[in-house]
Amino acid sequence: MTISNFDIQRMLAAAGYYKGDIDGDIGPKTMAGINILLEGRQVDLPKGYEKWSKQRKAVAALQLILKYAGYPEVGPIDGYAGMMTEYAYGQYEFFRLHGHHPDTDWRPDEEKERQPTFDFDPVEKNNWPLQRDMAKRFGVAGGPQCTRGKVELPFEMRIAWNKSQKIKTFSCHELVADSATRVYRRIASAYSPEDIRKHGFDLFGGCYNYRVKRGGSTLSTHAYGIAIDHDPERNQLKWGRDRAHLAHPDCVEFFRCWEAEGWLSLGRHSNFDWMHVQAARL
Repeated sequence: MTISNFDIQRMLAAAGYYKGDIDGDIGPKTMAGINILLEGRQVDLPKGYEKWSKQRKAVAALQLILKYAGYPEVGPIDGYAGMMTEYAYGQYEFFRLHGHHPDTDWRPDEEKERQPTFDFDPVEKNNWPLQRDMAKRFGVAGGPQCTRGKVELPFEMRIAWNKSQKIKTFSCHELVADSATRVYRRIASAYSPEDIRKHGFDLFGGCYNYRVKRGGSTLSTHAYGIAIDHDPERNQLKWGRDRAHLAHPDCVEFFRCWEAEGWLSLGRHSNFDWMHVQAARL
């Protein structure tokens, strides 16, 4: 889904920050409400937010409303309508219309008895733990070790929700940083720069994020800093191999690079969440 200015105005009106027409125009009345909201929640905003564009401030206002409405999975208040912001807004809208959340108790990797839809044996290199044993290997979720590692990238990556922003490193758990760095070097050797961009291997969808699994009830592997998402727009959570771009045959070597280090692809293993790889077994 895409968040529009109409959505932002409706959220502002519902929260009592706007009383004008829902016309999709971020004009003076709408901005007045946005500024009041942002000024009252500066503790949640990064330094320098005052210099953000009008549109970015509008998205930040929506993010703040979602956060305080009980949707922490909205992620950091950064003014970009990325994957987590769109997911949180979708959950909010579905609940408003239907009185319950659409993904309640849905997670194939949390089912007690489940047959994978892809016949492949995960590599045991690095001896990554089972999901249920993550705390034993990686320590408490959200601890400083979860962001102490640094992945050094051999090619520039773009932030998926703000493609003009580029990175050469990102934070992860200290125990998986060297492994992930080796994987990206394998990918850089296996694919040309043109193919890396074509298939979205360079679109960074996030690593550390302290939250519960989307549609689940247990902490996400992202809460430990041991999961990485790629190109979330073209590989959405519930999309199977019939829709996900990373399910294309040309992307098989990409996953083999991860599997060589023992990382698991939920797409390859269970045919959902093709954006996601993790240093934990099911």
